[in-house]
Amino acid sequence: MPASFLRFSGLAALLLAAACTSNKNLEQDSPQVSAEVVAPTPPAARPKAPRLAQLDTMHFSPQFIRSFQEANKAETTFDVHGGWLLLSPTDSVAFPVAELPANAPVVYAATDKGRTYRLTLTRRNYSTVHYVAEARQGNKLLSRQIGLADLNPSFFADIEIPKDSETGLPYSGYEFQATAPQQQGFAVLIGRSQDADKAQVYGGTQPQQSAWHNLPTLRRQ
Repeated sequence: MPASFLRFSGLAALLLAAACTSNKNLEQDSPQVSAEVVAPTPPAARPKAPRLAQLDTMHFSPQFIRSFQEANKAETTFDVHGGWLLLSPTDSVAFPVAELPANAPVVYAATDKGRTYRLTLTRRNYSTVHYVAEARQGNKLLSRQIGLADLNPSFFADIEIPKDSETGLPYSGYEFQATAPQQQGFAVLIGRSQDADKAQVYGGTQPQQSAWHNLPTLRRQ
């Protein structure tokens, strides 16, 4: 074999080896890209601001608003539309606007064991009534209770079920609790819907309220 060919073959081998070494060095110096692609973390969702029923002092007393918010602070989706409390998109309950006309006195009365009981209610707004309750023995006035009473703030859940003293049948009602400290424990209840012609009065533990214990069902006059 000619000597020139041998020299060329040796030179080619040296060049090839040098090229391979250079490529290897380039591979080592190049940054390595991980096969695992990490998805970017989405931003945390902002918590929705809690919303309780939007009660206003035009339709509700300030005391009822405070009591309602305190009693139902765990419920953040309640809202109000007109005379309705919206509990959810599919559930609602009415405030007692149909049972008592606004700003018009409604009288309930009953007689039992020689005593006459008379209750006059005037609805001021969606939550509050003014009451005048009188108990008489003949012509003698035994007790007169006058004041404001607010709707039980849990009225949509704690439905009162008294019994009609004449028929013995139960009926559902709205309870209103006296707001004045000196009237603590005094409460009136009016029937719901078709039982709106019925009312009940409950006396507290104060001596001046003793005439209001164990009353018969009062009926609208």
